[in-house]
Amino acid sequence: MNFYQHAGRIIDKLNRHEGTIKGLIIGDATVRDKKKMYALVCETLKYKHVLNEIIDATQLCVIEKKVSFRFLKRSLALVLLHDLLFTKRGIPVNSQAPLKQCITRHQARIKAELAKIKVKRGVMSNQDLISQKAKDAVLIPRYVRVNELKTTVDKMIKVFKQEGYTFSFIKDEHLADLLVFHPRADFHDHPHYLAGDIILQDKASCFPAHVAQIPKDAHAIDACAAPGNKTSHLSSLLKNTGRIWAFDLDQRRLNTLKKLTNKAGCKNIDAIHGSFLEADPMDPKFDKVEYFLLDPSCSGSGIISRLDHLIDDEDEHEADGAKDERLQNLSDFQISVIEHAMKFPRAKRIVYSTCSIHAQENEHVVQTILTKHPDFSLAPRSSVLPTWQRRGLPNEMSLFNDQAQNVVRTLPSEDLTNGFFVACFVRHQQTGVKRPASSEADENVRLLAEPVVSEVSPARGPPAASTPSCKKRKQRKTKSAITG
Repeated sequence: MNFYQHAGRIIDKLNRHEGTIKGLIIGDATVRDKKKMYALVCETLKYKHVLNEIIDATQLCVIEKKVSFRFLKRSLALVLLHDLLFTKRGIPVNSQAPLKQCITRHQARIKAELAKIKVKRGVMSNQDLISQKAKDAVLIPRYVRVNELKTTVDKMIKVFKQEGYTFSFIKDEHLADLLVFHPRADFHDHPHYLAGDIILQDKASCFPAHVAQIPKDAHAIDACAAPGNKTSHLSSLLKNTGRIWAFDLDQRRLNTLKKLTNKAGCKNIDAIHGSFLEADPMDPKFDKVEYFLLDPSCSGSGIISRLDHLIDDEDEHEADGAKDERLQNLSDFQISVIEHAMKFPRAKRIVYSTCSIHAQENEHVVQTILTKHPDFSLAPRSSVLPTWQRRGLPNEMSLFNDQAQNVVRTLPSEDLTNGFFVACFVRHQQTGVKRPASSEADENVRLLAEPVVSEVSPARGPPAASTPSCKKRKQRKTKSAITG
């Protein structure tokens, strides 16, 4: 298959939500030059709105069908146009002649339309045509989690220094097993990545396993486990002791989890193909389960570190009513997952997380749970990343506004990570925890607001809490599928 045709088919699959960019390229053995393909697809998506505008204005696909009797798919036209307009080399000479001619015979009109778009938008460079959301994705650092099942942070620091990274990475300020590199640092072909010594994982995605505070030999459930980064992180923090039950409905994604956790050297994971909601809390095999990681389906509105979110044009014009209904369906499902975890007799610490910035999936879900389940409360800030300054939105938890300090938020534009939310529920009778009064909560905030001395060079820390802007991303309406 021609390289451009293959790229076009990948974009078609992305449009049909048949996978992610990384999954369809890095995870596909038929993609010959993965690095080149990944770059082409990502760069095409960055300019997708401009390229679509040019295709519509020139009627490229319609005219080409009349001229050459060839059906030029829009996805193929997108990748060809990208290389014609936004690369120095243009479309390579060795490309299939008919494909190249489909574009080059309209070259004058295509370039004229690009010039018109620049004038219309008042920009000079091609870079200025890229949306702010796509630019933000590029600015997030490359986070590298050290897999302490196979190596140590100190050993990996020594390795990276020997490779010339001495002045281009730091230890993370908040998480001891995380290193921070330049956004363009690429480790997909690095021998230590291929060996499972390091995991490429966004910083915020590393929060839940740390918040779980799981002790050695404990038993846990990862209810929405695939593709497995959080599961392998939990296994690492357990030092391969205890047991982790990892659930996922999608067999393909569960196979990915098995492959990833095997590469990471995890020996304490039982992967279960099925819905966590159908797991029997009274099943004897779950007798010792006290810890839960819950990362159910969400809107994904906080994700900007990958470009999959650029696939859905219509989200930008989604009616408020449709958006509200979609978020309500998601929050109902999220609540059902948390409530099911609470049915397990020994449930002690339940970590709930989303990659959403919408209060309806975050603070509102927490408030509903606290209202319906008085036997559970939020773990205090002192045990939920206490040095992280951005906390929950008090105005979105009107019934428990003094509890907003006990949950964690991240804001992409300011925290150099994906948008994320983490809350941790603890059961009263097993922990002796009581919901703190406002005065107690205020005292906790005062104590934790004092400066914290870090032993490492800090990455830029987040500022005080602020209300995030809500950006949209299409999500299938479902109450049955759990994805991790």
